[in-house]
Amino acid sequence: MCLGYKGGGGLGRAFNYTDGAGSMVEVNASNGWTVEVNGGTPAHFALPVNDLTKVFGDPALELTGSGGNAGRIQALGVNNVRFAQTDQGPFARAGDRFRARMLYYAPANPLDMLPSVVLGDFSGTPRAVADLRGSARPKWHTGANPDTDPAGAATPSQINAFAGDVLLEEQVENGPRLVILEDSNSPIVGSEAYWFLGGVVVYRLDSEGARARGYYHTGLAQDSWSFEGHAKDQASKGGNGSAGKTFSDEQLVHWLDATTVDRGQTPVVIIHMATEGKTYEQIDAAVRGIIARYRSAFAAIGTAPPRFLLIGSYMHRVGGRTPDESRPFIEQLDAIYLHLAETESDCAFFSLYRATDGVFFTTDAQGGAGAQQSARDWLDANGWSTITYGGQTYHLSSPTNGGLDGVLTADGLHLSSTPAAAFYAKLIGDAIAAAYCPGDFNEDGVVNTLDVLDFLNAWNAKTAKGDFNSDGQWNTLDVLAFLNAYNAPCP
Repeated sequence: MCLGYKGGGGLGRAFNYTDGAGSMVEVNASNGWTVEVNGGTPAHFALPVNDLTKVFGDPALELTGSGGNAGRIQALGVNNVRFAQTDQGPFARAGDRFRARMLYYAPANPLDMLPSVVLGDFSGTPRAVADLRGSARPKWHTGANPDTDPAGAATPSQINAFAGDVLLEEQVENGPRLVILEDSNSPIVGSEAYWFLGGVVVYRLDSEGARARGYYHTGLAQDSWSFEGHAKDQASKGGNGSAGKTFSDEQLVHWLDATTVDRGQTPVVIIHMATEGKTYEQIDAAVRGIIARYRSAFAAIGTAPPRFLLIGSYMHRVGGRTPDESRPFIEQLDAIYLHLAETESDCAFFSLYRATDGVFFTTDAQGGAGAQQSARDWLDANGWSTITYGGQTYHLSSPTNGGLDGVLTADGLHLSSTPAAAFYAKLIGDAIAAAYCPGDFNEDGVVNTLDVLDFLNAWNAKTAKGDFNSDGQWNTLDVLAFLNAYNAPCP
């Protein structure tokens, strides 16, 4: 999974060990996404990667880590506690092994950037010296092969990855963590250089030390981003507010390239954004723009063609409107997504609004008289009064035992708590599981002899997909497993 530098509340956990005049600064909306100043002209980087962080090498900079934390600049890793609250359980357990790919932004002038940092694991044990200027991971879309080509110069004004993915195997039960240490040969304290941590990609290793197969998640998000900001190829802008929230196709391609761990694995782009109070034509054009950008970006990198899962929102208030005024906009977005799913072969659609019959799970203050009781009634009538998720039991309609009492949406838009998120996660997960049909090997929506031929071609070519039972071998067990799936009924 790919993590941006945020605090400890989400899937990632970030730590800062700097203080003083050169302490860490987040590159976000309030700071205008300012990443460098060249000749007095600010430069901005507004790709919503949640967030870049800049550490200045001011002489007054202090590294505040002491004892076992001495010499540390930053650390970024997986928040195991958050994963433990899901149906999948903790992300990492004792004995697991991972590798971490460190992402960073390179300024326009490489000499402005700190020459190198030391990368370590949870305990602070040094694992690699990252030459930030000359040991960047090559990128697919430039014609290079990062698996075989030597490391090269970092691409200015873009997201880069250090070429050596770092082994993490100590104390991973707390969540694998990549630690950024100061290189004594290029100390940041007292210098005028700076560096940007742009995130980390963490992936699991199998028993032989190779990347384990599975689902890998990358999040592209930022507070209050708009459909339009994601839809158009525009230069990043400074400022605070929606006017500055744009990014270029070039930025998107470089970031996706640096975070791709397997070009042969089909990317799945999940679009889930709050509804906006705009016309059908405006939203339709914006959603199509987002899809087109990702199709083009993944084609440039050379991955398998992407698939899109469009998730319509739950009932909420749109831009300060009343519930009755908001419903047409939510239903409008559903209509756009549904039309795309019916007409575009790479799009699928699921509506949280329809799955919950448009019920507003909120207080009377937000939803109007009787809203909270209606929410309780729907949960009780549809078997959602109590749910089990991640080994935890949550009472959604009851006020007792820490229950939510029907209030899943606290302020008219945002979910109130982990149990509320678990409710919607179960709705989506159950729908995906019900729609899965392994016998449809070529994923064209029909199970027929073309699936058999495509499977045999993949099996003979020993592709990852041809290893149907995922045991790392291509033999008759794969054929039998496929035939069983082919003959089984599908939803």
